Amino acid sequence: MTLTSKFKSKDISILQAAANKEIFLDIKNPKLYKKVKRYYQNEIEYSEDDHELNYSLVLECLRQDLVGVA
Repeated sequence: MTLTSKFKSKDISILQAAANKEIFLDIKNPKLYKKVKRYYQNEIEYSEDDHELNYSLVLECLRQDLVGVA
């Protein structure tokens, strides 16, 4: 399942804003951030005590998956 098929178009625009560093997803929309973390759980090995590292890993995956999405 692709990112664009998993999330609503409204959510995709929020994810694009986060990937472009226009917003902090974990602050602006924590529920969506939690869903995105769950979406990438098989691709990312999360650190239990380093939130900043986890956030940057999630955003890097988002950037890669959102390339070419209008």
